[in-house]
Amino acid sequence: MQNYQNHPLAGARDLDSAMIRLWSFYKKYFIGMYIISVISALISNLITSTLDTNALMQATGDPELLVSMMKEMALPYSLIMAVSFVFTIILHAWVLGRPLDENYGVADTLKDSAVAFFPFLLAAIVMGLGGVMLIGIGFVMLVLPGLFAMFYFITVFIFALPLALAETRNTATIIGKSFQLAHRNLWPNMGWVVVVALIMVIASMVVSGIIMLPFTGTFVKSLANPEEASALLEMSKSPLYIILSSLAGALITPVFPILAFILYFRNSEEIPQVITDKADDGRVKVEDLYPKMPDKE
Repeated sequence: MQNYQNHPLAGARDLDSAMIRLWSFYKKYFIGMYIISVISALISNLITSTLDTNALMQATGDPELLVSMMKEMALPYSLIMAVSFVFTIILHAWVLGRPLDENYGVADTLKDSAVAFFPFLLAAIVMGLGGVMLIGIGFVMLVLPGLFAMFYFITVFIFALPLALAETRNTATIIGKSFQLAHRNLWPNMGWVVVVALIMVIASMVVSGIIMLPFTGTFVKSLANPEEASALLEMSKSPLYIILSSLAGALITPVFPILAFILYFRNSEEIPQVITDKADDGRVKVEDLYPKMPDKE
């Protein structure tokens, strides 16, 4: 495992230092992260624009037609999820590798992403199924338990991809160690996730408001006349809207990968390092595990 002690996201001890590192990293490495995020957003929005959401809304009164249309949309939605998944790995790989190597480019990013893809995919499926069940049970009980379950799952899952890229390709180890790192400082970890999530929600609302400025007329008409609501759905297929929403949304996308590595480095630094000093035969000696006693005179 590579030594990441010099990574610019390592060393945060409290929320203030974490936010300072997050903002500093965001500014310094903005261009690379932004390009990756824009490409991902453009592909996803182009696929979304092919969906006939207006017809789907009109079919809500016909269960058979609704089920039929949802089956037709299964493939586009699957493609959107696949694009988001792949580019999430690519963005994390770039956040981890680029600061340590000025020559870290597209080929290196894709190589590291490909190596971590299948272990992380299996971990995401297992953890995702458990997370959906946990969140569902929480919301059945009450709203607050549901919110707690959601943020708890996010806090645990946020460690999975950094582990897959930086430490291990073993799915079971990724899952087990994600829980270990999350619980090492559970309440501060969840607190950081909640704070950053709220910041992202507020920023998304502001960005969405800016995007809607060129389409203010359509938006006002839809509010004044419910029959014009379909115009909003058609607006989402506009090339101008697709481009603007992709460019704006990409401003926020890199925040969570940065937070993921801040939390990963913060918690993994407290785990004892694996001993790498080996004997001549390539095996670790038992006495290497203990400090040497001073020589007797």
